[in-house]
Amino acid sequence: MEHKVLVGIDCSPNAERAVDYVGTLLRVHDQVRITLHHVLTAPSADILPDGHKRRRALEERRERALRQLEAMAQRLVERGIPRDRIRLQVQECEKGEGIARLLLEEQRRGGYQTVVVGRRGMSKREEFLFGSVSSKIVREARNCTVWVVQ
Repeated sequence: MEHKVLVGIDCSPNAERAVDYVGTLLRVHDQVRITLHHVLTAPSADILPDGHKRRRALEERRERALRQLEAMAQRLVERGIPRDRIRLQVQECEKGEGIARLLLEEQRRGGYQTVVVGRRGMSKREEFLFGSVSSKIVREARNCTVWVVQ
């Protein structure tokens, strides 16, 4: 039976640890399908008012995200996950859309049984004030298993 795993990727070392954990744990599972998913936040018009420059900055971010996803996919391959079982995905969002919400929408839409995220290194105060993606996913996820890797 196929098991679909959605791994939320950002630029943190915790995302690398999450990928390493997934690769090590699931390399023996021959029916696993892993999607490495990066939510790309568009530059704010307040910070970068010129539309052309904003589009160029977004494209540069997309290229950087794809390079990072390729590197993460290679980490999975090095741990024994065949490349044809790994999918890379970049999703764009506007600031304030909510990365956790977008990941959970993808989980539901794609029928993923497991969602994996790294726990970002926030202090308790920062987490209380701003929330965290991993906390929101744990709190709001339904019909799936959630792994938070630190």
